Formats: sequence, structure tokens, C-alpha cells
Amino acid sequence: MKLKKKVLIYSMINNFLIALIKVWGGIFFHLSSLFSDGMHTFSDFITDIISLIATNISKKRATKEHPFGFGKIEYLSNLFIGVILFLLGIFIIITSFNKKSIIPSYSVLILLLVVILLKLIAIIILFQTGKKEQEAILITSARESLTDLYSSIGVVIIIFLLHLSKEITIFKYADLIGSILIGLIILKTSISIIIHNSLTLLGEVENNETLEKQIIDFLKDEKGILSITPSLIKYGSYYKLQLSLVIDPKLTLKQITRLINRIKLKVIRHRSFKVKYITIILN
Repeated sequence: MKLKKKVLIYSMINNFLIALIKVWGGIFFHLSSLFSDGMHTFSDFITDIISLIATNISKKRATKEHPFGFGKIEYLSNLFIGVILFLLGIFIIITSFNKKSIIPSYSVLILLLVVILLKLIAIIILFQTGKKEQEAILITSARESLTDLYSSIGVVIIIFLLHLSKEITIFKYADLIGSILIGLIILKTSISIIIHNSLTLLGEVENNETLEKQIIDFLKDEKGILSITPSLIKYGSYYKLQLSLVIDPKLTLKQITRLINRIKLKVIRHRSFKVKYITIILN
């Protein structure tokens, strides 16, 4: 089993466990903000399942109808995740007004400490693996999990404010305000995910100057090339590369054909580039 899939399965199990703890805690301690936070984490579990399915589909080989493979299914799944989060954010905000505020026991803090530690470990694993493997889905899951961590820390603050409400009356609304803020955080995250992945699905060129420079340096010793201008388009876990080449006008058609084939073979074989498909434009 590949590392990417292992990390997604781990994250999925971790989120399911955390969601159960939070939702149970929210019901048991009559804490609206904790229940909302649990629903947020449960959405992480759902998105992990979607991501896992999308990962399997994205690895399918290219077909005649889809000559550049299925890598962009990852962005489509992320877009779907964004819509789910958007609806969840609205649901949390609306339902927050229907719950009474009760001062919970401090013992709930032990429960929150456990879930915060579990979530923090998962975020570190997702981010590090996502960056190392250049996997968009893992990085998206990590960012979404980060907002979940922030909301859990927010619940801790809410508990302290509720206890202070005995002296400062206005703090009795902390649970309500906290639930609404969690909903707004989810809405903000969802809109960011929707916008980013919509642009990527439309074929937005990725600004990766480091990788572009590496490709230029890798090909600069090829005879007959006067200049190289690369453009990268992300297809999930791999790239489609568009190379604009200015070539020596003295080259024959046969030499040009050999040059193009050699470049394509070299770049695709260079696994660290993660380039699967190449389009070459000659000038």
C-alpha cells in the first residue's frame, strides 16, 4: 500500500474517533460549541473517504477520451469537499440559536486535551507527507484539519468564559458565539477550497519557479536549443508540462524530431519532476 493511501486511512480513522468523542462530549456536557466542533471533525472523516476514492481514480491510466489521465479528479473531489463544508457551516450557524447555554464541568478539558493532541499529530503527518509527495489532497486535508484544531482550542477558551459568566453576565453567550464562529471558520475554509480548486480545474498554470528552473537547467545542455520557457499545469499528483523552445534554425527536420523525443523521454524519466505529459511548442 502506497504512503499516500496509508496516511489517508490513518487520518480517516483518527477523524472518526475524534468526531465521536466531541459529539458525545457536546451532548453529555450540554456544550453547543463542542457538538458543532464534533460535526466539523465528522466532516473531515467524510472528506477523507472522498479523498481516498479520488486517489484511486486519479491513478487510472490515460485513455483516448482522457489523454492526460485522471489526475484532476483530485481537484474535483476537493471542490465537492468545499461544498460539503459550506453547507455544514451554514447548518452549524443556524442550529446554534436553538440551544441553551449551560456551564460545563472542567473535566471536559481532559477530553479536549486528548482530541487536540490526536488532531495535532494527524496534521503534522498530513502536511509533511503532502509536501514530500507533492499530493494536493493531503495538503487540503491538512489545511481543513488545521481549522478543526483551531476550533477545538476555541472551545477550551469558551469553557473558561462560561465559568466566568457567574461574575460577568455577558460571557453566558460565549457558547452561542463560539458555535457561530466555528461555523464562520468552516465557511471561510470552504470558500477558499472552492475558489482554489475551481481555478485549477479550469487549467490554471502553477507558479513553481523552483521546478521550472530545475527543468531549464536539466535541458540547457541539449544541443540545438537556444532558449527554454516551461509552463506547468497541475494534474493532481503529477504535472502536464508545456515547453516553448527556441531552436537552432540550422537543424534538419530529422534532428528536430530526435530532439523532441529525447527531451520528452528525459523529462518523464526524471521522477522528481513528476511530469507525465509534455507538449512542446517550437519557435
